[in-house]
Amino acid sequence: MLDETTMRGFTLVEFFLILIIILFILALLLPLGFNFYKGQQLQICSQQILQALRQAQSKAMGIEADSNFGVYFDNANQKYILFKGSSYVPGDPDNEEFDLPSIITVTGASGVVFSKLKGIPNFIGDITIRNNDSIKTININEIGRINLEP
Repeated sequence: MLDETTMRGFTLVEFFLILIIILFILALLLPLGFNFYKGQQLQICSQQILQALRQAQSKAMGIEADSNFGVYFDNANQKYILFKGSSYVPGDPDNEEFDLPSIITVTGASGVVFSKLKGIPNFIGDITIRNNDSIKTININEIGRINLEP
């Protein structure tokens, strides 16, 4: 037969001990999760900017609308814009706007324009995409090759 002490269940001390263990594990894992999330945002955003640059170059080389195309980086409004023409014109209905996550900043160039037919860029160098902890670099060379550096 079971006596009264073996059927009681959990004591208050045991409950708090389990709670403390769970909170300790969460305190260890939560920063890892945030770092992973920020790293993924940087990776995804870098790929999206790379694709926007390549799309602008492709449109310019395909002589779409018989025009140059470019990408403008608007850090103040956390956006980058794919535009038609030799320079970015705010409010142009042909502009395609894309949002940047609030933790992402883009430096190195305020914009890049690709010439029609040849796709030669007006900016040669590195575009740096960063969050608080990490950096990704997109390099554009003089013949228009666009690469995401590892």
